[in-house]
Amino acid sequence: MKMRATIWLSAILVGLLLVAADVTGPGSHGPAGAAAQGQALLVDSDFEANENGQALRSREDPQGWYESRRDGKEGRLLLKLSTKKVGGNATHKAMIKASPEFNTYVSQALSSSQTGSLALQWDLYVKEILPPFNRSAFQMLGDSSVKGRGPNGNGAERFVFLGFMNAEQEGKMNLFALEGYAVDEGAGRGWDDRTVLIEGLDLKHWYTVRVDVNIAEGFYEVSLPGVHDTPIRVKAYKTKKSPIPEEVTHVSFASWNDGPGTFYVDNVRQP
Repeated sequence: MKMRATIWLSAILVGLLLVAADVTGPGSHGPAGAAAQGQALLVDSDFEANENGQALRSREDPQGWYESRRDGKEGRLLLKLSTKKVGGNATHKAMIKASPEFNTYVSQALSSSQTGSLALQWDLYVKEILPPFNRSAFQMLGDSSVKGRGPNGNGAERFVFLGFMNAEQEGKMNLFALEGYAVDEGAGRGWDDRTVLIEGLDLKHWYTVRVDVNIAEGFYEVSLPGVHDTPIRVKAYKTKKSPIPEEVTHVSFASWNDGPGTFYVDNVRQP
C-alpha cells in the first residue's frame, strides 16, 4: 500500500510540473522574454524621468530613451522634451521637430529580446507633415542588427513600420503601413506600395496606436482604441534582400529628411 501511494503521489507531482512548464497551452507561440515573465518591457514609458531635452537625448541609461540616429549635432537637437500643454496633455512627452535636412530618432531598448508575441501602444500627436514627401511620424519595432544608423535605422531591421501621411483634405492625415518589400529603398521607391490603414484622421489630435505583434508568424495587428477598435492585420516589413527580423529589441519614432514632420509621443507601454 505504501508503494502504491508513493507511485500515485509521484504521478501527481509529475503532472503538476508538466502543467507549470506549459502555461501557454497547446499550439500557442506565447510571448518571449520579459513579456512572458510579466516584467515591464520599457522603463520611463511616460517620459517623466527626463528632466530636460539633454537627458532625453542622452544614452547614459542603457534602458532609457535616447536619440539613436546621431545625424550630427543639429539632427540630435531636433529631439526635445516638451513640458507644455499640447492638445490637453500637460505631462512630459518627447517632441521631434521637422527638418528637411536631418534624421532624428527617439528609441528605447526593450528589457529583453522578444521572439514570440507582444503588444505595445503609444500616444501620438502629429502637428505637421511637410511637403513634398507628405509622410512622417514613423513608428517602428525591430532590432539593431545593422551597424551605422542605430536601431530601426535600416529597413532590414524593421518589423513594425508605420507612418502618417497627409490626406487630400487639409488638416487630415492617414495612417499607413509599409509591408512586403520596397523595390529600391535607397532610391526612395516603394512608397507607392504602402498600405493605407485608417483614413481621415485629424492633425493636431492625440491618438493611441496599438500593435499586437506575432513575430513567429511574421505579422502584426494595428488598432486605434476608441477610434478604430477592429484590428487590421499587416504583414511584417521586408526588404527585397533581407529576411524579416526574427526578434524585436527596440522601439523607435522618427522624422526623416525625406519624410519630415513635427510630432509628439507619450505613454509608450504595454496595454
